[in-house]
Amino acid sequence: MDFEVYLRAFKPEDAVFINELRKNREIEEKIGGVTKFVSLEREQKWVNDIIYNDDPRNGWLAVCEVGGNDDIIGYASVNDIDYRNGTCIGGGIKVISPTPGKFYGLQVLLLGMRHAFEELRMVRFAVYVMEENKGSLRIMERAGLKREGFLRKYIYKNGKHRNCWLLSITDEEYLETKQKFNI
Repeated sequence: MDFEVYLRAFKPEDAVFINELRKNREIEEKIGGVTKFVSLEREQKWVNDIIYNDDPRNGWLAVCEVGGNDDIIGYASVNDIDYRNGTCIGGGIKVISPTPGKFYGLQVLLLGMRHAFEELRMVRFAVYVMEENKGSLRIMERAGLKREGFLRKYIYKNGKHRNCWLLSITDEEYLETKQKFNI
């Protein structure tokens, strides 16, 4: 696969974009986690904490378009990294493409999985997807993740408790995905 995006470390100036992205209701409604109203100053502190705190259990990466000028168009995370057991959780993907009609979810997921398996030496990568987010579910399954379970009323979002699918991929299965997409 020819990737049209790449991942990089956060920069302090990314806080402005992230703060605007957080205000995007369409994206926020589709993903897990609590919707927060955050000032730019608080966002700047959060980004600086990520840059300078070296949290070994969570990794946040900016998403940028190839051929662009290194400007952030979104972010992804790998969370709950357990080095002893080699497991982690794909913490979510938020991307707004500046190019109309471009959707980078699969590419960002594949790059995040490559990071988890090849750099962090994980043996299992799992994700949670809200039941009604059919697009994300299709992307996860296309990338080789398998449904493991159905979690009833797992996330409180948009005024009600929502069900989630738990999906995962192991290091052996990742090798098949790597070959399939020529990562």
